[in-house]
Amino acid sequence: MAHVGRMLAVAVPMCCGSVSAASLAGTEWQPERMGKLAVPPESSAFIQFRSHGRLAGYSGCNRLMAQYRIQDSAIFIGPVAATRMSCAGTVMAREAALATALERARTFRRQRTELVLFDAAGQPILELRQTDWD
Repeated sequence: MAHVGRMLAVAVPMCCGSVSAASLAGTEWQPERMGKLAVPPESSAFIQFRSHGRLAGYSGCNRLMAQYRIQDSAIFIGPVAATRMSCAGTVMAREAALATALERARTFRRQRTELVLFDAAGQPILELRQTDWD
C-alpha cells in the first residue's frame, strides 16, 4: 500500500494552493532517497530550512549552506557551498549527490513529515523526512 501512495506522489508533483517560504522555514529534514538510491538509515545528514531564505545542513562529512527561495510550488536552492573536510569515498559521493539534488530542485511537495523535491522534468530527485516535528 505504501508504494501506491508513492506512485501517486510522483504523478502529482506540485503542491496544491499557495505555499510560502515560511512553510519550510524553521524545519529540519533527513534525506531518505536521492533519485533511486536509498540513503543509509545510519546517515547523519540533514537539511535545515532557516528563516530569511537560508538553508543549512550536514552531509555526513561537511557542513552545507545555501540560499533558497519558494514561489508557489516552485523552489530554487543554491548555489550549495560546503566546508572542505575529506571523508570516505562513499560519504563524499553521497554529499555530492545531495548538493546536486538540492541545486536541481524546481518544485516540491510537502505532506506532513514528508518532503519531496522534483527536478525540472517533474521527476523526484530527493525524498526527505522531517526530524523536528512534535
